[in-house]
Amino acid sequence: MTAAPDGTARYFVLQRKGALFPAIAATAYQLVHSPVWRGRRPVDPAPLLTALEDAAVQVAFFSDQKINATLERLVTAGRRLVASAQAIQARSRPSFGGAVEGPARAEDDAARRALDRAITAFVEAARADLGIEEPWLPINLTPDLRA
Repeated sequence: MTAAPDGTARYFVLQRKGALFPAIAATAYQLVHSPVWRGRRPVDPAPLLTALEDAAVQVAFFSDQKINATLERLVTAGRRLVASAQAIQARSRPSFGGAVEGPARAEDDAARRALDRAITAFVEAARADLGIEEPWLPINLTPDLRA
């Protein structure tokens, strides 16, 4: 049996979480705001999902069940968004300006809202885990996804 971690080990874990939590949030934000189309060309969201999954595995190693549950929800929502984008790309064409065309828009919006909610849950849990008590207000870089 190993002893409880000493101050140095706790500091190391806190340092890793302090770097990885924001990286996960940033990658998830990039994914939720990634376009399905860039002009007339499909955008491959898979590299962002891979980066999100890699960082989530690292954080899961250092984290408790609450954080890991939010990570699982976040990665699952990311996978669904990627699958949705790929399905939309396979069965449709971009609308004017690279927008998702009407029939597929509801599917795309739903996947993005689910990922956005998962991001919020993760960030709130991560901030609590780090002992950040101040209220958090997400940065809306693009139109609100909560509607």
